[in-house]
Amino acid sequence: MATEPSDRTIVLHLLRGAVPERADEISGLWSQYGHAVEVAPSTKGVTMNADASRIKFDTKTIDFFWLLGFSAWRAIEVYSPALVLATLTGISLDQALKIDVERGQYEFDYKQRIASAQSLVAAEQTPDVSWPTDVPQPTADRDGLGDNQLKAVFDLVALALAFALLHEFRHVMYCSDNSAPSTLPEEEIGCDTWAREFMTSGLAAYAKEHSHDYAQVQQKRAMGIALAAAIIHAMTPTHAHWGNRQYPPIAERLTAMIGGYNLPPGSSFWPFTACLLIALMRQENRPLDIVAHSNQEMVEALLDRLR
Repeated sequence: MATEPSDRTIVLHLLRGAVPERADEISGLWSQYGHAVEVAPSTKGVTMNADASRIKFDTKTIDFFWLLGFSAWRAIEVYSPALVLATLTGISLDQALKIDVERGQYEFDYKQRIASAQSLVAAEQTPDVSWPTDVPQPTADRDGLGDNQLKAVFDLVALALAFALLHEFRHVMYCSDNSAPSTLPEEEIGCDTWAREFMTSGLAAYAKEHSHDYAQVQQKRAMGIALAAAIIHAMTPTHAHWGNRQYPPIAERLTAMIGGYNLPPGSSFWPFTACLLIALMRQENRPLDIVAHSNQEMVEALLDRLR
């Protein structure tokens, strides 16, 4: 009889699958640090942290990544019409949003979805919240989803979760090696930067070896990390958005994850990320009197405005 893989092995397989070109490297680091993976009982709040000896999370937090990821995906249908209008005509984003008369109901539904997903944070366990009927239940069976769009979101959610787990693994490394930066906020940024670099460097050789288009591989990884940024933003209490002794301002974390990509102007990363950022700012009722002539320029302006 085959034995079930341990939680530690399951997480390792997720990371190897998300970053296949560095599979041997992550396996080597997994062996070198010898840390445990602890799946804790679900409880109120978010459970995902690490120290020198273990990475700890609960299944409710994994469900949150899934539900928020599938919900945030809808930002594209809500905000892309205004985004296209603003970047093509040179009017401000606020003006374009007002002109888009179809947006109202879509945005209301979107905010309801996000609120439903965020209610999972306060719940004791996943069954305590009402699960949207059009969001599939969490599953490892990608092919069983059937719909190609659902499969695409599945891939991005898996990349977002891989980013978060790599972030926690960097904490393990810092603690074990006694090499952490001098402050906790610096350590958080260091973990974000390391996880992003781990997921995005070395892609050219991988794409060439497997006859993939480099720009498309890079775009997909970057989109997964942008989704991770949106999920981390949703996990962060509002009172902590400006930073404290433990965490840097959330805008600094988003910039570390999203800013500075050298992707083609026509990459889907730019409108996808712009729509995620517009959604974040609309949820906070922030002004969007931003004029930008490309999706990339819009992303950069939105990140700057978040600070």
